Amino acid sequence: MKILIADLFSPAGINTLEEQKHEVIYDKSLSGDKLNEALSTHQPDVLIVRSTKVPAEAIDSNANLAVIIRAGAGYDTIDVAHASTKGVYVANCPGKNATAVAELTMGLIISIDRRLGENYKLQKEGKWRKGMFTKCLGLKGRTLGLIGFGNIAQRVASRALAFEMNVLTFNRSGKTIEGVTAVGTIDELLTQCDIVSLHVPNNKDTKGMVNKEFLEKMKADGVLINTARGAAVVEEDLVAHLESHEKFWFGTDVLQGEPSEKECDWEHPLGMHPRVYGSHHIGASTIQSENEIGQEAVRICEVFASTGSVDNENWVNREKSSSKQTIVVKAKRTPEVYGDVFSVIAKHGWTIGESEALLCEGGAALILKIGGEGPEDVAAKLLDHESVLSASVS
Repeated sequence: MKILIADLFSPAGINTLEEQKHEVIYDKSLSGDKLNEALSTHQPDVLIVRSTKVPAEAIDSNANLAVIIRAGAGYDTIDVAHASTKGVYVANCPGKNATAVAELTMGLIISIDRRLGENYKLQKEGKWRKGMFTKCLGLKGRTLGLIGFGNIAQRVASRALAFEMNVLTFNRSGKTIEGVTAVGTIDELLTQCDIVSLHVPNNKDTKGMVNKEFLEKMKADGVLINTARGAAVVEEDLVAHLESHEKFWFGTDVLQGEPSEKECDWEHPLGMHPRVYGSHHIGASTIQSENEIGQEAVRICEVFASTGSVDNENWVNREKSSSKQTIVVKAKRTPEVYGDVFSVIAKHGWTIGESEALLCEGGAALILKIGGEGPEDVAAKLLDHESVLSASVS
C-alpha cells in the first residue's frame, strides 16, 4: 500500500509503516498546489494530514485515493462531503490529542491570569515592572465554565479541580464527572463563570455561537478561552467587546483564516489585540500527542490494509443508519448466493442501504444482514432460492 504523509508525523509511526512493507512518501511541507501535485504524481492509496487542508481539487487529483486520515480529532480542514461523493473514507483519531489540548488550555488560563506574555516581553527589554503584576487574581476558588464535555473538556476539568477551581459544564447530554456541576443552559454558565472555555465541534449549531449576545452575558472582567474551532467565534463582535470592556481577556489557539503554509507573515486583527493571548494552532503539537496520534493512524492503516475498510470509531463520513427494516438471511455459501440474494431483494422493490456478511465457522454457511426498506414478503421470495436456509424481516 502506498501512503502519502503531508504533515509532521511520528518517526516511530513511519518506521512501523515501512516495516510493514508499505511505501511511505513523507513530505511535511505539502499544501495547496504542492499537495495536489504530490497526490497526482504518487497516486497514494492513503493520505495522512494534520493541519494541511484537503479540498475537493486535492481529492480529484488522485483517482486511486481510498482513505484520508486526519491525524487528530477535528476534520473540518477536509472536504468530507466531496470525499463521500468519491467513495473515499475519511478517518480521524479521536481522543489521542486530548491531553495536549487540555494542557494548552490550562496554559492559556494561567498565562492570562499572571500576564506572562507581558512579563516575558518586559524582561527581554531589560525592564523591571513588578508592580504591574501584583494584582493578578490567581485561580483558586474561581469558577471555570466548560461548554462541551468531551475528552478534552474532561481533562481540563480534572486539571482545574487540582487548582481548586469550581468547575461548571454545559453540554447537551448533561454529562459530568465527580466535582463538576452540569448546568441546564449556556446562559446559566455564562453568568456564573469567571472563565469560559469552548470545547465544541465545528457544525451549524456552534458556528458563530460566541457573538455579541453571548459576550454580554459574561462577566465584564471575564476570560474566554478557545482551543476548539475558530469558526465558533464572531471575531468582529469579540474585538468590539474587548474594546468596550477593558478588563476582558481572550486566549486562543484558533483563529479564522489561518494560513495553510507552515511559515509565513500573517496579521490578524483579533490576534494582535493587546488583551488576546494566542498560539499558532499548536494544541495537539506535543511529542507525546504526536506519538499517540501516530500509533492510531498506523493502526487505521493496518486495519484498512487487511480488511479494506475503516473501524466505525474512526470513520467520520459513514452514512448514519437510516434503514427502517433489516433482512436477515442465513444461506449456504455458494459462488452465486450473494448475487442471487441481492437480485431477489432489488427485484422485489427494496431500497438497499448497508449490508454485512458474516461467515460461519468452517465456511459452509453465512449470515447476511441487509438494511433498507421494502415489502416484508420479500422473505418468502428469498426462501424460494435453494441456497437460502432462512430469511426474516424486522
